[in-house]
Amino acid sequence: MLGMGLACVACTWSQATMTLSVSPALPSNAYIVEVAQRAGFFFDEQLPGQGGHNRLLVLAGEHQLTDDQRKQFMAFVENGGALVSLGGLHGMPELFGAELVPSGSAKGFGASAVLQLGEGYLDVRGSQHPVFAGLKSSLHFFGGLAVRAAEAKATGTVLDRHGRSKGFPVLLERRVGQGLAVLIATDLLNSIVHIQQGIAVLRDGTPAFDGTMPINDHLLKTDDGQVLDYDFDRVMLAEGEAPGFLYPVADELRLILLRAIQYAARAVGQPLLQIAPWPRDVPAIGCISHDSDGNVEEAARAMLAEVKKAGIRTTWCMLFPSGYPRPLYDEIRAAGCEIALHYDAMKESPDRQWGFDKLVKQLEGLTTESGATNIIANKNHYTRWEGRLDFFRWIEQAGLKIDGTMGPSKRGGCGFPRGTCQPWRPLDDEAASPRFLDVYEIPLITQDLDIHLPAKLAPQMLDQAVAHGGVAHFLFHPAHIQKPGLAGTLQTLVQEGRQRGLEWWTHAEVWQWEIARRSVRLTEVTAVGKNLRVKVVSGQPLKDATLIVHEPDGKQRRRTCDLPASQAVESDW
Repeated sequence: MLGMGLACVACTWSQATMTLSVSPALPSNAYIVEVAQRAGFFFDEQLPGQGGHNRLLVLAGEHQLTDDQRKQFMAFVENGGALVSLGGLHGMPELFGAELVPSGSAKGFGASAVLQLGEGYLDVRGSQHPVFAGLKSSLHFFGGLAVRAAEAKATGTVLDRHGRSKGFPVLLERRVGQGLAVLIATDLLNSIVHIQQGIAVLRDGTPAFDGTMPINDHLLKTDDGQVLDYDFDRVMLAEGEAPGFLYPVADELRLILLRAIQYAARAVGQPLLQIAPWPRDVPAIGCISHDSDGNVEEAARAMLAEVKKAGIRTTWCMLFPSGYPRPLYDEIRAAGCEIALHYDAMKESPDRQWGFDKLVKQLEGLTTESGATNIIANKNHYTRWEGRLDFFRWIEQAGLKIDGTMGPSKRGGCGFPRGTCQPWRPLDDEAASPRFLDVYEIPLITQDLDIHLPAKLAPQMLDQAVAHGGVAHFLFHPAHIQKPGLAGTLQTLVQEGRQRGLEWWTHAEVWQWEIARRSVRLTEVTAVGKNLRVKVVSGQPLKDATLIVHEPDGKQRRRTCDLPASQAVESDW
């Protein structure tokens, strides 16, 4: 079991929530758990054939079912259930009204008898289907099933990696009896994991042809491992400016999955229960971090003055040794800010190279120097990176909880180069027993506004964070804050965020909220006349949590309350 979280422990109402069933065929299938947890939907996690009370089943990946299990699924849908399949037919093409496409000329050892989708893009432009309406990104995907619609209604088609139409549908839906079967043929879970986690950084990446991403700089970093395309996944942000990754591709793929689940639930009259991603109906969170490059005390004090003026709490990523006096660290913490590590693997010095022991030595040194005994966040100097998941494993082993390295080192990479603004958990899909690492990544949008990204473009980035309920993470170096206009740029960014309803938090506050929110368990949902009686228990105190009931008619009922630790909270809706 890769992690439940937000699960329904014992539901007495047959329409309490949804059931997720994860196929072990691919490790990335487990990412449906992370998608549901991050969105805050309550769920059961069960294998096929284990029963359950829910009228909505989500099958992640291809399941090997027995004849009896296939008959059970057929009866489940015919009797009013909704079955959402993500990338698999499970030996039931007739249920989904689809047929596999033969591979044709593919022959030889290991050749598949049916055609598999490779890398491409979803073409759902202009679709009014509730699952696809309003999407703006390239919808870059990696893998899936090539199918044709037989008796199903099909929506969208796929393009190959060069943008050429292949005619295979994206979503198929079929009414069967009183229920609904939905198939998303493209492998969106694998796509999200691949975009976010990228490929192993073993050498310099290939630069963009237009010169805006010169990542072949003889320094290994996160840009060298990203998989999004410079031409198809970036857009022109403004005339005369370098293109950027404006639309978070992986977040739109997440949205498709969540919309498909909600669409199926409404079709069979099942409400869904959710705990909102942020407290008090806050639409998104803003994070500002500072890297202490240069370690100039005067610059740090100038930055701290601007932070206090803005009335925000920020995350200070410190190189060790910084040379800052202890009173400065004390002042930073007294302002509500966070001390974090700025791991340095950029020097020829033996202590400034890539290695777990170097990370631990710098962390221990900074703890002693700063007096901060609760350092849990890190960002790598110059976004240095090697391998794929090694560093995530290192920081987990070192006791760190948050990383903020995944972001651009070059002007042409600003925005969402890892496809997301969500605080996301890495999936260790390379381990013998795949698992989610006890670490969160808070991806970085850009380094210093007006240096890497024109400040006039920041509102577009804030809007995307709001649209996806994520985190807008900006880096401001103290070394630049005394340059003309930079202090005003920071103040304007904070104001623009507040105008959109954002609150500005430290990395640690994001982690604390997310951990507490994911500790909430739904223990009972009972029908009381036309109302619902909902009982939840939180493993940690959670203030101003918003619970949401999604009704089958599309309406929502929302209630904000405090959840004390280990105490059942019951309310009627």
